[in-house]
Amino acid sequence: MSGLFDFATRSVRILALIAAIGTVAMMLHICLDVALRNFFRISIDVTPDIVARYYMVILAFLPLAWLERRNGMVTVELLDWALGPRARQISNVFVALFSAAIYVVLAWTTARSALRHYGVGTFVEFTHYRLPVWHSHFLPPLGFILAAAVCLLKALEFAVAPGRGRSPEPGA
Repeated sequence: MSGLFDFATRSVRILALIAAIGTVAMMLHICLDVALRNFFRISIDVTPDIVARYYMVILAFLPLAWLERRNGMVTVELLDWALGPRARQISNVFVALFSAAIYVVLAWTTARSALRHYGVGTFVEFTHYRLPVWHSHFLPPLGFILAAAVCLLKALEFAVAPGRGRSPEPGA
């Protein structure tokens, strides 16, 4: 069981790394556009669309599972102080399952939208170029499904080893 938890922790770190690479790529892309525009009066027309439809989507949705694994999401624990250890354990399992259900619903709705965009081949049209953007619509469902999987794993972790699932993993 511990191996499964460790595998999940390593896997979500890879997602965080991909998001970090996306951040650096976005920064370099924007800096190149600004430098070319200011020094040579050349503009990369697709920069705003690539930033909005690819980089920002990667930054917003891929790290969700990593945040869930580290317990980095905002939590409100109004009654936890009044609960005993067993009741707190049940509450933690319920919250993790409820979060997973919400992520699955979000994944389902965004996947349906992504399939519609894929079906019509969504693109952004420029003067001499069509930039396909339907690909980026598949990133939110991927992020939501991975976050749901981590929440299910957290529910199992709370049920099996209640102390382990509460605090963020060191260096996760």
